[in-house]
Amino acid sequence: MKIFVLRHGETNENITKILQGNMDTILNEEGKKQAILVGEKIKEYNINLIISSPRKRALETAQLACPNIPIIIDDRLKSRNHGIFQGKSRDEINLNDYWNIKKNIEHEKTESVMDVYNRVDMFLKEIKEKYKDKRILIVTHSGICRILYYYFGDIPDDGDLLDYESHNCSFEEYEL
Repeated sequence: MKIFVLRHGETNENITKILQGNMDTILNEEGKKQAILVGEKIKEYNINLIISSPRKRALETAQLACPNIPIIIDDRLKSRNHGIFQGKSRDEINLNDYWNIKKNIEHEKTESVMDVYNRVDMFLKEIKEKYKDKRILIVTHSGICRILYYYFGDIPDDGDLLDYESHNCSFEEYEL
């Protein structure tokens, strides 16, 4: 079963390097254009179901990219809960430690990397059973895209997940 993954379009917070996490930010004009443009590419893949994060930026991306495809909302596709880091600049925290799955450092009120990984694992196991006849597009956030990349690949020996970085409206394909 193939699944397709789309990161949401650009927001103003992406430009200013703010950790949005579960802030309900919206697409800017460039993000809307990105979503429409990637929608042209997505048409080639005959997607017949979208499962999206409930956050406005992801949901709007899904609606703009694929306006005629049914959308199911799933909270497991929300961004990582950044807790005390939400709304802060990426430059204010040690991202190497923050995204290291082997260190799995837990910060106040944040979701650990391993918790995000396990959330994605449960989600994938469920959709494999429930939607095996569908061609699914997952619309989500950079952190979930990062987890998916390593879920389908190999986690580095040092546990550092920062080598992979998605871009706004990046579109990827995986075999589930």
